[in-house]
Amino acid sequence: MEIHKYLLLLKITVLLKGLCECFNIDVKRPRIFSGPEDALFGFSVLQHENNGEKSILVGAPWDGPQNSRKGDIYKCVVGDEINSNCSKVNLGENAFQNVSRNLKNSHLGMTLTPAASDGFLACAPLWSQECGTSLFSTGICASVTNDMEPKDVIAPTAQRCTTYMDIVIVLDGSNSIYPWYEVQNFLSNILSKFHISPEQMQVGVLQYGEISVHEWSLRDYQTTQDVVEAAKNISRQEGRETRTAYAIQMACTEAFSPDRGARRGH
Repeated sequence: MEIHKYLLLLKITVLLKGLCECFNIDVKRPRIFSGPEDALFGFSVLQHENNGEKSILVGAPWDGPQNSRKGDIYKCVVGDEINSNCSKVNLGENAFQNVSRNLKNSHLGMTLTPAASDGFLACAPLWSQECGTSLFSTGICASVTNDMEPKDVIAPTAQRCTTYMDIVIVLDGSNSIYPWYEVQNFLSNILSKFHISPEQMQVGVLQYGEISVHEWSLRDYQTTQDVVEAAKNISRQEGRETRTAYAIQMACTEAFSPDRGARRGH
C-alpha cells in the first residue's frame, strides 16, 4: 500500500514539473522606475520595444486631478542607468478625443497587454457611455502602435444611445408672431431639455416668414449650453407672408443634408 502512494506522488511531481517555467530576478543590478505614487504608478507593466529601443510601459490609472482620474501610461526607457526617467504618454487625450468627453474617472492604464500583430492595448475599464441622463460603464480600450500612435478604439459593449437623433426646428418668424421674446424663451426652454453632443442629439433651426433662413445647422453647436445661448440671440425674420409649406420643404431637402451635419440614417 505504501508503494502505491509513493508512485502516485511521483507521477504528480512529474506532471507539475512539465507545467512550470522558472526565471531569475537580478537583485544586485535592479532598474528603478519612479512615478507619481498617488496615480497608482506601477498598477500594470508591459515590456516594449520599438526600433531597437527597449522600454517599460507603466500604467498609472489614477493619474489626473482628484475629481478626474482619467489615468495614463508612462514610458520608461531601459538603459544602463539604475534610475531611469519615465515620461507620460498622454494616451487618453490622443486616443479618445473623438470618442467621448466623458473620460472622467475612466482610469486608463489599469490594463496593458500586447496586441496580436504589433503594438499593444491600453484599457480604461471604468469609461462610461453617456446616454441622456444615464451613464453606462462599458469600458473602452485603445489599440496603439509601437511608436505610440493610436490606431483603433474598442468598446465592444457600447451601443448607440436612444437619444441619437438629428432634429431640425422650423420656427415661424413672421409678423403674426408677437411678442418675440416669448418665442425666444419658449425655444430656449425646449432646447435646455435636449441632450446635445456628437454622440447624442444634434439640433438645427430654420426660421421662416416671407423667406426661410438657416439660423444654424446641425453640426454648428455641440453642447446644450451653446444651443440655448444661440436661441436667445435669434432675431425675428418678419414679413407679411407666412410660407410654412416652403419652409418645411427646405428643412427636408437642405437642413437634413450631410453638408449641414446630418448623420447617416437620421
